[in-house]
Amino acid sequence: MPYTISVMRALVSRHGATVDCVYWDKKKRTPFSPLNEDGITFHKRSEYDYASLKKFVEERKPCIIYVVGRMDKLYLKVALQFRCRSGVRVVSGSDNQWTGSLKQRLAAAFSFLIYRRYFEFFWVPGRRQSLFAQKMGYAEKRGDSDGTIINHLLTADTAVFGAVYERNKQAKRNRYPQNVVFAGRLTASKGVDLLVAAFNEVKAEYNNDWQLILIGAGNMDAKSSAHVTVKDFMTGEELAADSINWGVFCLPSRVEPWGVVIHEFTMAGLPMICSDAVGAADDLVVEGENGYIFASGDKQALKIALMKMIAKSDEELLLMSEKSHELSKMQSPEIAADSLMSILDYPGRSEK
Repeated sequence: MPYTISVMRALVSRHGATVDCVYWDKKKRTPFSPLNEDGITFHKRSEYDYASLKKFVEERKPCIIYVVGRMDKLYLKVALQFRCRSGVRVVSGSDNQWTGSLKQRLAAAFSFLIYRRYFEFFWVPGRRQSLFAQKMGYAEKRGDSDGTIINHLLTADTAVFGAVYERNKQAKRNRYPQNVVFAGRLTASKGVDLLVAAFNEVKAEYNNDWQLILIGAGNMDAKSSAHVTVKDFMTGEELAADSINWGVFCLPSRVEPWGVVIHEFTMAGLPMICSDAVGAADDLVVEGENGYIFASGDKQALKIALMKMIAKSDEELLLMSEKSHELSKMQSPEIAADSLMSILDYPGRSEK
């Protein structure tokens, strides 16, 4: 995803790294396709088998191997080959939340076979993911186990979303946009159906001029109406540019391990409404300060959150916008890159 590339750029610019990224060019969720740039080269996963991928990694003599797609058995086989080699740190990234499900408890019981035999470090974005990593046998401090947690995994692209904040603030002082915006996949897991239903009921029950805007692609048959506008998938740059016309951002997900989009639009200065399923809400949404958090799947609770926003004055919404932007500063591509590179300064692994 584009926000991942922003971290790659920070690795290149701040640490002098070169980045080779093997990416899934099949079974993609979005139409985004990456392009090579200075210090960053992309390689299609479909062009490799085990022998060629292992050779590819051998030739590059990496100091860090970062594996995102643990579901790819080929990636795991290669990770296992380098896990115990001197000078190579092998990292897994995850936005999984600990739920205590039977599947997760079984994973915790067999965590060495599933995680620690492959990965020395577990890279996570927030508190819920850190708890998951701990359940898998990783520790917050080096030496407490045979695996270590590092933080600040997921981030918005500051150069794209942070750059529009001042412009947005100045424009909205004249008249604050009266709309609620969702941007993401148009699927039931994202709670889009719940948002449309709740918004329609608020419009029917209370006199207001607010509009709903849905942006994205997916399997839901969302249609525009008198007060609902549906737009096609937009790139991050297009979303940031269009945010000058947005009032409030809503992520009503039923399932959302993290939600980088929350960081993107707090950075752009949007008040927030999101469900308590959204992992990023722990750090980026403060109830009543820059937004509201409602119980996932609860339409009535979402209606109440929408009504609270609609009742706000322009001045109150601007203050919430400023709070969102301030909260967004706790994370950035630079912080993420620094966190990853910090593992090179860890003491050598103990012989086990």
